[in-house]
Amino acid sequence: MKKFSIRLIWFFYFFSFCATVFAQVKVDSIFEVADTYAKQHHYVDAIRTANVALKADPKRGDILVFIANVYSWQDKNDSALLFLQKAQDMRYEHADLYESWMNVLLRSHQYQALLKMCDEAVRHGYPNREDVLHKRLIAYSDLKEYNQAIQLTEQPENKFYISDSTLDGLITDLYIKRNTNILSAYYTLDWFAHFTPQHLASLDYSTKLGENTLVVHSNFAHRFGMNDLQLESDFYLHVSKKQYMYFNYGYGFNASLFSRNRIGYEYYLSFNHGFEVSLGGRYMQYPISKLFIVTAHVGKYVGKSWFSLRPYYVIKKGMKSLSFIGDYRLYEKNQFDYWSVEAGFGNSPDDIYATSQTNGFNQLNAYKIELAKNIFINRVSEFHIGLGYTREEYSLNQFRNRYTLEAGYKIHLK
Repeated sequence: MKKFSIRLIWFFYFFSFCATVFAQVKVDSIFEVADTYAKQHHYVDAIRTANVALKADPKRGDILVFIANVYSWQDKNDSALLFLQKAQDMRYEHADLYESWMNVLLRSHQYQALLKMCDEAVRHGYPNREDVLHKRLIAYSDLKEYNQAIQLTEQPENKFYISDSTLDGLITDLYIKRNTNILSAYYTLDWFAHFTPQHLASLDYSTKLGENTLVVHSNFAHRFGMNDLQLESDFYLHVSKKQYMYFNYGYGFNASLFSRNRIGYEYYLSFNHGFEVSLGGRYMQYPISKLFIVTAHVGKYVGKSWFSLRPYYVIKKGMKSLSFIGDYRLYEKNQFDYWSVEAGFGNSPDDIYATSQTNGFNQLNAYKIELAKNIFINRVSEFHIGLGYTREEYSLNQFRNRYTLEAGYKIHLK
């Protein structure tokens, strides 16, 4: 009798074990179907099927996390957070819970909550410290707490991760956003076969005023045996995310190579799919004349490339002229690392590189092309080098070759 009882107990244990294994296999099979639906972007079917599996085994925290992710992929992040909280309430504290929770908070732009969740993930032994660092940097960046983000990258335990290309680009972007005071120096040399070389140098300072930008220029030119100095300011007024306005004023001290007074205005508008357009004008007053310029531009981003075209229509008493400049840029690591090719037809007084003492040169023909490279160095400085060639009409029906070398340096300061 005793042996029979023992066998009966073992039989019930074995039967219960088989039933449990069978039920678990059934739940896993249903869960696999839900996962397949999700990979095919059939999110409603994925959630419905996952709930069937969850009803069969309510203690499966991984299914709760899965459902949360599917909701988040549909931008239903409030629902996603509810399911993540349910998983945590049942003491499910696996790595996938914290990874998903951080991703949901990132997608929903809840950056303060994301920083707290990063801390909680580390406390519970979340192994992917590079992922935590990445999330923290994004959160600090969007909260505009750039100093805290940069200090985080300087901690010894994080030095190992910053060589990653994704993190390196993010850290560079933090320096760019923080260091908004920019000091620039430029020099341009134009030389000719049988004419005296011409020189242009400028020293600029740019700073952020809230969402707006102020730039101050000092331009010095030496041409035709004369010198001239121009002080100039640009103000970029932020109107909205897709709109801004440009204001300009410049004063030429001698008014021999620059206009005595220069005023500019332009309105910029961005559209979806990388399009940008603008419309504006320039007014220039010389000692013996004045002129008005109508200008516009249309630009388009295509991947890492930028294409733009700008016309200038010059109106002066008894004279009118039209010129064009086309520009192509190929960006590399960021907006300060690029190659550019510029081609143009005609002359415009808006171009300080070519303004003459007669201010009538814009009626003459010119065909120009320039290749330039802008390099972003050590996250805080830029170097610019360019080579250009112009076939220009310097007097009626008389042409010459102009060769241009330009170099510039910028440093981004706090």
